Amino acid sequence: MKIIILLLLGLIIAVLVIAGQHRMIYYPRSYGGDPPLPAGGQALEYKTGQGRQVAFYLPPAGEHDPVPERLWLMFGGNASLALDWLELINDFPDPGAGFLLVDYPGYGKCRGRAAPATILASAETALVYLAAQLDTEPADLLRRLLVMGHSLGAAAALLYAENHPVKRIVLISPFTSLKEMAASMVGPVLARTLLQNYDNRAALKKILQRRPVPPITIIHGRRDRVVPVEMGRELARISPEINYLEVENGDHNYILITAAEQILRAMLGAEKTDGRGRDDGT
Repeated sequence: MKIIILLLLGLIIAVLVIAGQHRMIYYPRSYGGDPPLPAGGQALEYKTGQGRQVAFYLPPAGEHDPVPERLWLMFGGNASLALDWLELINDFPDPGAGFLLVDYPGYGKCRGRAAPATILASAETALVYLAAQLDTEPADLLRRLLVMGHSLGAAAALLYAENHPVKRIVLISPFTSLKEMAASMVGPVLARTLLQNYDNRAALKKILQRRPVPPITIIHGRRDRVVPVEMGRELARISPEINYLEVENGDHNYILITAAEQILRAMLGAEKTDGRGRDDGT
């Protein structure tokens, strides 16, 4: 009888975990109104299977050509909003760079629910819509595309790069896979009930098979208490072609501020390490 009760309790716990796991994975936020945009910034409204989506486009600061020389597709962390990137990219030192900032379905001003497939569809549709706004073809923007993401956004960036060729990839505080993150939080048994998964290890291996391989940089804080730094190290060990920067005083949420200089260098292709994967601070 005790065994039956324990099995029933285990079944109930598993059902509750499955039913509530979307709320455990995603922490959507809203703007609560029309957010202010920098000069020249544009809200892009488009539709996917999740309903109305809103992304944001910031044109190059020093360009007269409406099509940017380089277009950064940027994905935020779990509880972040697309416009949270403004603090980092304000006065970005590349005058030919534009930015496409994407909110996930259910975040910001977007309808629907976030999931790997819906996030990918939203980003893909945003690029198509932006191409129409700039009077060019989506393939033209794809040739100019670079991707960056933080935490969950690193997984979204890799998901996009796994399905589309990109010129550069910058990953901040990435996990190895969502299932391994879940296992570290709720244990390996319950982690097996996870219905969604982002496998950054597999995505990187697929991208590394391309020729040429796009420059890939991983930046991780040594004091990260959300995504263990060991996960960033493990991803970097996949290939010597991956540039790895470990920020000694970096945590998870504030690394975008404390390591802003290192992140900007990575975006510009000017990473500098001491040869052991540790940022040298210069």
